[in-house]
Amino acid sequence: MWCNGIFSVRGSIDALRAFRHRSRSFSAEIFVSRLSSYTTEEDFRSTFSPFGNIEEVRLIRDKLTHRPKGYGFVRYESKEEAQRAMKAMDGRIVEGRLIFVEIAKSEEGNTP
Repeated sequence: MWCNGIFSVRGSIDALRAFRHRSRSFSAEIFVSRLSSYTTEEDFRSTFSPFGNIEEVRLIRDKLTHRPKGYGFVRYESKEEAQRAMKAMDGRIVEGRLIFVEIAKSEEGNTP
């Protein structure tokens, strides 16, 4: 970006940030909450595998007990698969628990 004939570094940084935000907006990762503390990675994967090809599942665990805290993430190969899983599973009963599913947010708190 030019400013009075001088290349504006600030403008290029803003453009880079906007590009990075746009590229994150196509997230293929979902956040799942209200899971049972007895859920295993295998259970988690098998519950969400019908909606697409899973790259990774992560159950967040308590540092002391190593038991699942009741939430986790599933990353699919495509955003369409993630959206399909979210639409199908949000508000469903899994292992006797009502779960919530949404597109995962980035570390900065913005939607990816």
